[in-house]
Amino acid sequence: MKKKLMVFFSTILSLSLWAENVNGLFVGELSLAEENTVEMALEEITAVIFDKETSFLEGIELKIEVPRELQQYRNSFAVYMYKNVTPEPSENGRFYRGTRIFMRMLPVQNNIYLRIPAFEDNSMVQNADSILIPGYTPRGEYPLLATIIPIMKGIPGSAFAEKFTLTCRPIYSPKGSLSLKVGSSLEEGDESFSVSIDGQPVKWPSGDYILDEGLHELIVSSSTGMSKTASVVINAGEKQFLDLQFNYSEPQILIDAPEGIGIYLDDEELIRKNPEDPITVDAGEHSIVFEIGGYQYSRDFTVVPGDSLTISLQMDVLIHKN
Repeated sequence: MKKKLMVFFSTILSLSLWAENVNGLFVGELSLAEENTVEMALEEITAVIFDKETSFLEGIELKIEVPRELQQYRNSFAVYMYKNVTPEPSENGRFYRGTRIFMRMLPVQNNIYLRIPAFEDNSMVQNADSILIPGYTPRGEYPLLATIIPIMKGIPGSAFAEKFTLTCRPIYSPKGSLSLKVGSSLEEGDESFSVSIDGQPVKWPSGDYILDEGLHELIVSSSTGMSKTASVVINAGEKQFLDLQFNYSEPQILIDAPEGIGIYLDDEELIRKNPEDPITVDAGEHSIVFEIGGYQYSRDFTVVPGDSLTISLQMDVLIHKN
């Protein structure tokens, strides 16, 4: 019964439904964008500002490094956190009001991590190294104030000269985004693409792809038959950019035929200075005609950008039994 009463009492202390006075010298502010550091003594005040925008931000983590000299005083200090603070924290300010969102006695350890969700829908959890503050505190209720107060008598004056080191960092959901750009050396409209990520077809063209953090494999296939593959690592809360370019050479053909025969490509006689040199042609449909002693052998063929074809005329002698 006594243990239950202590838990209930601790919960009441941790949360407040009304504004309270928060007094102490304001010594600095922590920025999510800059991830800077503030040193703060007992009964001083530090602000946490919400100055970073991202689709994947779930909340913040406040790290408090406890001076070694103060770790010997068990159950002697408590950390308080406040939201909806007035007036706006300013240099050398001392008197504020705010709604308490958290109060906890400092455990005897080097570092304390406070996790503060910013949205109701979040995946943040408490672990052995951190404390998850109940509920959530949206951006509109920032800045937050943090202060550490002695709650036991007999604390020596030297303790007030010691400095806590505070830092904060954003906490992201385990997802990120991919911005994919696909280009081609062909004229617009001459080519279409399809995209798959991790073996699954996805819409293309599309906006950013939302992916779990980790390694992903992409395949971009062109209607010309060419494809490109790429690997991309997605980090939590980050946006990656990938630019894939399909650069095509003009189609080429190599003609393998005996010397002395007539060759006509698209109805024009082909004069070859060096039979081993490839011939550059336009992408599309073509026809080739071989003329031998008044006889013609013809074939139609199609080439796409990047193709390299060999066209062979095979002269053969057939022997069969009558």
